[in-house]
Amino acid sequence: MGNRNPNAYDPVQIFNSTSFNASGKVEYASIFCSDDSYSVQRDETWTASSRGVCLLTRITATVKTPSGNIEAIPYTSSGTSFSKFAIIQIGVNQFQVTRVVSAKRRK
Repeated sequence: MGNRNPNAYDPVQIFNSTSFNASGKVEYASIFCSDDSYSVQRDETWTASSRGVCLLTRITATVKTPSGNIEAIPYTSSGTSFSKFAIIQIGVNQFQVTRVVSAKRRK
């Protein structure tokens, strides 16, 4: 059975689709929610240990490239319950944190 709160949101997941390691912070809307610091290897997914009923407001990422550490364009929201995100490369030494809408391929 477990103690899972049926009102709780799914834990945040961040997939690092870049060729580099990355780290950053997941920020939540309420002062009663603790922000999460994360580190994720290339082609890996980081999952938060828990989330409760905390709305997410911002995800930052620092991508560690051979050219140095590069700050990705963060994901920002006034407060979202979405849980799946990815770090993507959008140009030469340009990265962005974005929401994952669907993992299914179109036919």
